[in-house]
Amino acid sequence: MRKLKKLMLLSLLLLGISGCGLREEPMNNQIDETTDITQPEEETVETSGASRLIIAMNTTKTLNPLYNTQANVEQALYLIFSPLVNIEEDGTVSPNLAQSWVVNEEQTAITITLNQGLTWHDGQPLTSDDVIFTLNKIAQIPDCPYRQAAQNIQSMEKIDSTTFKIIYKQGFSSVLQTLFFPVVPKHIYDVENSGNMSIAPVGSGPYIYENTTPLEAIHLKANPNYFKGKPQIEEIQINLIPDEVSGLYSFKQGLIDMVYTTETEWGKYTNSSSNKYYEMVAPIYEFMGVNFNQSIFQTAGIRNALMYALNREEIVRLYYLEHAVITDTPISPVSYLYDKNLEIKTYDKERARYLLAQEGYEPDEVTGYMAKNGEPLSFTLMVNTENTDRVKVAKEMKKMYAEVGIDMQIEEVDKETYLSRLQSRQFDAFLGGWQLSYALDLSFAFRSSNIVGGENYVSYKDAKMDELLQQAFIASHEGIYDAYNALQEYFAEVSPYISLYFKKSVLMMKSHIGGNIEATPLNIFANVEEWTIS
Repeated sequence: MRKLKKLMLLSLLLLGISGCGLREEPMNNQIDETTDITQPEEETVETSGASRLIIAMNTTKTLNPLYNTQANVEQALYLIFSPLVNIEEDGTVSPNLAQSWVVNEEQTAITITLNQGLTWHDGQPLTSDDVIFTLNKIAQIPDCPYRQAAQNIQSMEKIDSTTFKIIYKQGFSSVLQTLFFPVVPKHIYDVENSGNMSIAPVGSGPYIYENTTPLEAIHLKANPNYFKGKPQIEEIQINLIPDEVSGLYSFKQGLIDMVYTTETEWGKYTNSSSNKYYEMVAPIYEFMGVNFNQSIFQTAGIRNALMYALNREEIVRLYYLEHAVITDTPISPVSYLYDKNLEIKTYDKERARYLLAQEGYEPDEVTGYMAKNGEPLSFTLMVNTENTDRVKVAKEMKKMYAEVGIDMQIEEVDKETYLSRLQSRQFDAFLGGWQLSYALDLSFAFRSSNIVGGENYVSYKDAKMDELLQQAFIASHEGIYDAYNALQEYFAEVSPYISLYFKKSVLMMKSHIGGNIEATPLNIFANVEEWTIS
């Protein structure tokens, strides 16, 4: 696990909300039916003398991680439920509940061995049966966030209490990454309505569920039998809030000790230069998509001119405050699959004009814009109004394109219209983003077969790209780097998307939190047992 560089915040600003409370209740297997988890009310916190970390998560309808669909709830639930494996920032896999694994040469089967002596919070042993049960449950839940873990499984076989085998329908180069999912106990969740709030969560993670203070918070205590060792922080209080913004305000006001966000202007939510932050490259790829049904976008020369005409470094500096990393492909610059020999296109107005000239475009004496056969190089960029960062970026792009003779207009629409127009392909171009899986398969957005009924919204059709995507999907362990290098080189050559950047996420903490902090974008609590509070 790569240790993130610890930096100190240098900026201040304002805002605040939220609160917390505490009451003692015995741990049991049922939550009181009157429990109502909503926004916490402000009141004085009673201290127990034990070290306590206070965090926040959105109000939720379930504490079963297989049914939850909220990002910050997912992160909090990793305190209770341990994942089978961990995934690092660069996309590589490291052991967790699974101690080791062996993948066959065709990558169609994997034999997994669990750590010895694993137990659930109620003292029952964690076995192969629980993992197999979890995968079967994932396959049954339509909106499960871990569905990729089960969708390629053909069968599963228990070898013994700590060893099992998964057989897949087809080989997949990122098969190990599909093993990132929280394991749940069969003896607790093998019931009807297992996503119901009345079931008190029982996991194998570093913290044990104690109780819920109605309308306010969830209380956890350190697991003395955690397989990595008892956590040094004795208690965790999870304040219940309505949304992510409330969490940021709570951090600003000092009501919680830490917060994780992809908010670009996160600096305004800190009130002390001594606070710490850990910044990571998130798997969020931002781009401009162009409609290949429009004649002006048909050639790679035009699309590459659109790339060279953008000063992406300036956009990141002005509107993302350096909290993004420039890219020419959908492969993250920090990924273990990233082609380090790939030369990033730099801002070059003359190169952009040259490429346009090669495509037959010349300056129009009347309008000043580039034109071909009397038709100006003009298109409309669709952007959803709710995303203020993208709206700002769109306006800057309009200025940059005008400097090389490209007439780009901006159309701001609401989210519902934006999604509807994408699905019906009613646009010239749009600003968008993908939150990519670490079990990487880009076919959903670029394979020709996904134009109709799929998420290839730009209607990109390219037989060579289809072949490269397939080769990357089925590549062997030894051949995966060559396969992804070839894919990236071709992507950068033809630019089916006008790639912009990968966004960064940040874990902000109060200065009294210390220890060895090694957060990852998928699991900020990956080594929480090593954290301390001074």
